[in-house]
Amino acid sequence: MFFRKVTSRSGGKEYTYLKLIENYREGNKVKQRVIANLGNLENLTPEKVEGLIDGLARICGLSRRPANIEAKKVLRYGEVLAIHRIWELLDIGGAVEAAFSGERYDPDTALLLELMAINQIIKPPNKQAISDWYRCLYFPEVQGKEFLDHHFYRALDSVAGVKERLEKEIFQRLSTITRVSRENTFCLLTTATVEPAPRSEFSHSPYGRYILEAPLEEQVVYLGILVSYEGMPFGHRILQEVPDEGDFREIMHYLQAEHGTQQCIFVGDRRLVAGTHLEVLMSHGYQYLVRRKVQSERELRLCERELTENRAEFKEVDGDLWYKEVTEGGVRFLVCYSPAVAKEKVIALAERLDAVEEELRRLQKVAASDYRFGKRAISRGAAILKDKYCRRYFDWHYSEATGELTWRRREEVIAREEKTAGSFLLETNTTLMDGRELVLAYTRLGQLGESFKEIRSFEARPKEFYRERNLSASIFVCVLAAMLEKTLEGLLRRAGLSLSSRQALELLEEVKVAINRVDDVEMKSVTSIEKTQEEILRAIGVQNPRAVVV
Repeated sequence: MFFRKVTSRSGGKEYTYLKLIENYREGNKVKQRVIANLGNLENLTPEKVEGLIDGLARICGLSRRPANIEAKKVLRYGEVLAIHRIWELLDIGGAVEAAFSGERYDPDTALLLELMAINQIIKPPNKQAISDWYRCLYFPEVQGKEFLDHHFYRALDSVAGVKERLEKEIFQRLSTITRVSRENTFCLLTTATVEPAPRSEFSHSPYGRYILEAPLEEQVVYLGILVSYEGMPFGHRILQEVPDEGDFREIMHYLQAEHGTQQCIFVGDRRLVAGTHLEVLMSHGYQYLVRRKVQSERELRLCERELTENRAEFKEVDGDLWYKEVTEGGVRFLVCYSPAVAKEKVIALAERLDAVEEELRRLQKVAASDYRFGKRAISRGAAILKDKYCRRYFDWHYSEATGELTWRRREEVIAREEKTAGSFLLETNTTLMDGRELVLAYTRLGQLGESFKEIRSFEARPKEFYRERNLSASIFVCVLAAMLEKTLEGLLRRAGLSLSSRQALELLEEVKVAINRVDDVEMKSVTSIEKTQEEILRAIGVQNPRAVVV
């Protein structure tokens, strides 16, 4: 037996009825007949339907107990799905296989490398070992597999041995889906903090005993990140803390031999102390683009003069960034200015100065009270007197004769600060690009440099002999992660979405997979997907994200 909806018309109006139908056999034919007419469907409210079901269950002696629903876990899904899709588009798995061609390697190496890249992109705030962390992802590729710490260490060690071949294979695949020119490239000079891999408090020795080990410390490394003209990272080199011309010469040789690069511009970002590196670059004739710290009187006068006297000559880079090219003492400078940033800094400075004065007034009252009780000296250890804003923008004086604290603002310093707010200064010797191209390149590379601010290490206790090689492999994972993000961003722009990869991944972070147990059946479901999230996934070729969940 089964239910059927039957629709009929009467007086120009359409009516729908619910009937209970039975199949029966008459000779060699199967026919149907109406067992019961349950009336107009509009009259069957949810309450009436529940009553009918309860009555039928009671008559048949069946129990209608509510289902036993147990919430098991909620897994990260949206951003993992997006990163995996980019991984597939670039065929990183194929690149790994090609890089190890002719060599024995663990078939799970590509999967382990992908998990490490996902970890580097997501940057989970908790210091959890990756062998535990990957279990919070909905990632069907790892189902039925059990990865422990040593699996990741070994994969990292394997990748270290074929790093340059793997970089080349990935770059070839990258070139098939996006424009990546190699004739003119950049080398981003930056510093990075390599975080030690999280591990258990106790380590297990080969002899079966648990030993307490000293915690590893963070390591600061100097890097040269190889970047295409379009801003796509494709390799790296570890530099010496004290710059050596051999580092730069080796980079140029590699680019020319492996990529046919004709010109490379070395770009110094904000975290690099550009002075010594700049001296080496200049003395050996390398092309460079560096951001100057506007500290010397000459640089301050340059920025102040151009922003006050020649503001009309600034050219637009984009809606909120302008520049003016200046040659001073035979050196090519680019004075850059952002009106929005200038406004924010002026407001923030005014608020901070008002707060300092409020603290000084409190200290003034305390000093006057102490004086009345015979104390003739002000506490020079007062926090406000050590404040950098107080020291830079205020002159203060305490009179032991009267117990009075007085101060004045350094209006000339404040005025100069307000005039140069929102500006920065670039210095270069290259003639390969015009001013606008250089400013865009610097800002783009500056954003890329943020990806390398913190690098996650996946080897808790590297062997001393292989320390630098495996460190290079951890940095390779970071370069690969940045490449995936940059590819994602390019596909979003191509689809007309003005989102950065970071913004897109933050939106997708809200999409989860919930795993519940209903009675004895495990059920997976995807949380609701909003319109913007659908557009992001569609832009990278994921049409039905729920179809992946099985």
